[in-house]
Amino acid sequence: MESQIERISPVECRVKVQIAWADVSPRLETKFRDLKTRVRIPGFRRGKVPNGMLERLYGKGAREEVGRDLVNETFRNAVAKHNTVPLTEPVVESTNLVNGQPFTYAARFEVTPQIQLNEYKGLRVRRRPAVADEAAIDAELAQKQDELAEVRPLPENLERTETADGDLWTVDVEGSFADRRISHKDVEIEIGSAKETVLPGLAEKLASTPLAAVGSTIELSYEPDQGGLRPEYRGQSIEVNVGLRQVRQKVRPALDDEFARDTGDADSLEELRGKIRDRLREEDQAQAERDARHRLVQELLKRNPFDPAPSMVQREVAGQVERVKAQLQQQGMNLAQLGMDEGRLAQNVRGEAVFNITGFLLLDAIGKAEGINVDESEVDKELEEMAAEQGTTVARLRPTMEKNQQLLLLRAQIRESKILDFLMENSDVYEEADPEEAPAEAAPAVGEASVEASSGEASVEASSGEASAEASSGEASAEASSGEATAEASSDEANEASEQPASQPNAGAEASGSSSSPESTSSDASASEPAPDKTSET
Repeated sequence: MESQIERISPVECRVKVQIAWADVSPRLETKFRDLKTRVRIPGFRRGKVPNGMLERLYGKGAREEVGRDLVNETFRNAVAKHNTVPLTEPVVESTNLVNGQPFTYAARFEVTPQIQLNEYKGLRVRRRPAVADEAAIDAELAQKQDELAEVRPLPENLERTETADGDLWTVDVEGSFADRRISHKDVEIEIGSAKETVLPGLAEKLASTPLAAVGSTIELSYEPDQGGLRPEYRGQSIEVNVGLRQVRQKVRPALDDEFARDTGDADSLEELRGKIRDRLREEDQAQAERDARHRLVQELLKRNPFDPAPSMVQREVAGQVERVKAQLQQQGMNLAQLGMDEGRLAQNVRGEAVFNITGFLLLDAIGKAEGINVDESEVDKELEEMAAEQGTTVARLRPTMEKNQQLLLLRAQIRESKILDFLMENSDVYEEADPEEAPAEAAPAVGEASVEASSGEASVEASSGEASAEASSGEASAEASSGEATAEASSDEANEASEQPASQPNAGAEASGSSSSPESTSSDASASEPAPDKTSET
């Protein structure tokens, strides 16, 4: 077999293959022998049909089948001889099978683009300084107060007569919302809390309820705030009867040293605030680093532009869409409930998919140029950390990851992290706060995307700072890792009615290439009696 390969575009190649007649002739002879034993032609016993008649009736189809078989069997080896890895199945452009002559065919297929590296060192990269917002510290302290709060009966000498913030009502709820029946018993509703436990707006409607109403049932009819509702609930009224069974008080501890000791995290309130501040600053520092790396990749793509293979983008888009659908399904939701369909979601994620693919390919090219690889000791170190976090051992974790091809993905992540480390070390990194008029950039990293439902539409955001990819025999298929899209929805009606954000998409887009495969058109000569060629006459 002889083969030649040429690049016909930045992302497409054509291979021309020639197979000697000596290798083709036995295949044709076998095909015609098989035909002779299976076909039925009036006037001839089975197996006694003259070869000339077989050739006239079935020759064209037989040659096409043999040609397809030869393409299937030789294509991969033909391109591998030229160190080329196809991203798609071959689109066969021409074949020629004539008695006594070599069989030839030409096929085109997509490949990863050739990247001409221009400038990738010494780039100026802005990194914002890490901060620990005092409001965030206060919010975490308030959460700890809530965790340590005690639920007590209302004091007998209470002067107020109406419900106030912090009161905890136990109620029964019966009614409907958007033609959906609602029935709940012994539901606790905290007045003044932003958390909706049963129905949106119910806690607000119970505010100022007379404390003396305990034991009674009240009727409520209202339209909840429309902003956070899913489309099918908008404009619908909630009609419920609320049985007021009891009311108690949620008493939160004072913010003092005793409270700090009760958390088990510190001996004083000052120490507790300091620990929270340090942790928040450390988390924000990691986020600021991801932001900076994301900006670096954006700048690299500006200075080293290229177009990715369409099939790679299609696979990444399809993978993101399927991950979102799967996560929504796990939560009992679907795209329609978010006012979204697959086509619109695919359009929304396409820009991020292109960034994921081009970013991964560019970083991979830089890594090859700089000889950046991964040592097995680096993989072992990551596995040890993962095993410790999961409460298992490396001996148990490694086989599972190898079976699921996650070990290959882990190596790709480690390598990409090393490439980004190298680039940051060789960049002019300066610290400067984000502009006040713009929110802090949420650093999406190459290879990952998250979907956020907002006002009925899913929009794609970038999630963490590293691209992940799965490479096999030189073939790279971009995959999102540690960013699996999740749609968090509560089982109760309040969260079910609300549009829940999906965050953090994992794992790869495995959609196959889009070109027509020779395998898909080949026929099975043994399955049934073959039909004569359409142009033949008996």
